[in-house]
Amino acid sequence: MPNTVFPPGPAGKGKLGCLPEMRQNPMAFLENVAAEYGGIARINMGAYYSYLVSEPKLIKEVLVDNFDKYKKNTRYKQVRMVIGEGMLLSEGMVWKEQRTQAQPKFTAKALNTQLDWISKLAAQFIDSWQGTAESGDSIELEYQFNLLTQLLAGVWVMGWGFQKRAPTVAGIYNQIRLNWPEMTDLKASLLNTKNLRKAINFRLALRQLNRCVYELLEEYPSIMHDDIGFLKHLFKDGEDPEKWIRQNRRSLRDQVLTLFVTAFETTATSLCWTMYVIDRYPEVKQRIYEELNSVVGQRELTPDLLSQLEYTEKVIKESLRLYSSVHSFSRVALQDHLIGGYRVPKDTTVIISSYVTHRLAQYWENPNQFDPERFDKTRSVGRSRFAYIPFAAGHRNCIGSHMALMQSKLVVALIMQRYELSLFPGHIVEPQAATTMRPKFGMKMSISRLAA
Repeated sequence: MPNTVFPPGPAGKGKLGCLPEMRQNPMAFLENVAAEYGGIARINMGAYYSYLVSEPKLIKEVLVDNFDKYKKNTRYKQVRMVIGEGMLLSEGMVWKEQRTQAQPKFTAKALNTQLDWISKLAAQFIDSWQGTAESGDSIELEYQFNLLTQLLAGVWVMGWGFQKRAPTVAGIYNQIRLNWPEMTDLKASLLNTKNLRKAINFRLALRQLNRCVYELLEEYPSIMHDDIGFLKHLFKDGEDPEKWIRQNRRSLRDQVLTLFVTAFETTATSLCWTMYVIDRYPEVKQRIYEELNSVVGQRELTPDLLSQLEYTEKVIKESLRLYSSVHSFSRVALQDHLIGGYRVPKDTTVIISSYVTHRLAQYWENPNQFDPERFDKTRSVGRSRFAYIPFAAGHRNCIGSHMALMQSKLVVALIMQRYELSLFPGHIVEPQAATTMRPKFGMKMSISRLAA
């Protein structure tokens, strides 16, 4: 390669370089790196170097112009253990076939046909908060949103057979989350009793999750005729369902769990942050109430009515800008090449941080200010589409982006037709980098019924 110039970047301290800072608070660390070193930076991680690419035109070089020079990266082997070789982690022709087969079910037209049952199921769940609201008690919103989005994602992906399993799966997945390895602990070792216990519990919970999915697959041929789930879409006409499931058992498990996990976890987290910012800005909350009263009133939400909630959608998009569920993602270089004129060696991990890019002052006026109107069409003219990447970008962007926005808008509307939510006094809200950028201490909120 003729150009051997590496981009500038922080060296860190000692043998570990910047790794301790990165693991302690990746969002703040990467934001500081971009501010000091610009749109591409080379970060010393001790035993290796990683690159941060934050400038939109350089993000395009990575994700579009040179997409064939990269593969997806997963930071933890536990991710692969949970979701396997589904669409998120598969590569090459396997990924292409999975994506091509799935794409028709994720179009706006296809999703609109599902809105009726999604709305009814979500409304029933949200109505179950009524007792809490009348008692003047508080609600743990992160926990509730995880239950709700798991229910919706599970039924959408696996069909009505998931509904009776939803409470069991919720308990199992909570154990997976609680026993996820602490990557911030540089001394973590299986020789540590606490970490060994967590590793054992993680594997036990994963075994239980697999059992639930395989049981559902085994009973599916008897119920698939009247089903609505994505799973039905995977079957070919004229094929014996029982035989096909037996032959593709592991592949089906990976595909449905990939869609399930990626659909519910990010949506639950983004809903938490959306309700948080709505509460922080009374004028925003009031405008949403006014829009709901004007457009919907007490009618059931339809695709047409949902599309008219334009201000609510801007609020959700602005919430995703400041609090993207996936604060960063990465790619691994398959060969030596150049990005922005700088050398990127083979096997280098390139980090793209939506958290950082969404705060670049040259693309976002007063970037730390919550301003839904920045998504007005007149203010969006000329803004690079790679400056806003809550669902990644390029050929491997999130297939469920439309579904996530539709579901978020629906849930926000259903809640605000019924309740007033406000942050519980004294509750601390702090972003934490986990599998999603979740609120570290949850999202405890006071809840009351709206006056008739």
